[in-house]
Amino acid sequence: MTGRDVLRRIRQLGGETVRQKGSHVRVQLGKCGTTVPVHRGEDLPAGTLRAIERDLAPCVGETRWLQ
Repeated sequence: MTGRDVLRRIRQLGGETVRQKGSHVRVQLGKCGTTVPVHRGEDLPAGTLRAIERDLAPCVGETRWLQ
């Protein structure tokens, strides 16, 4: 799953882009926020996906919504 795919899913859940510095996009979903790296054509590592899910879990729930 690429960074663009993750951003698309976060936006579908109501998240917003707060700022971007280089290839890292800071997003806010309710009171939860996280940073998503967007490197063209590269899939995000599994650990990064888990960290994004963990950051947004209080606002989205504990489900595996990125898989």
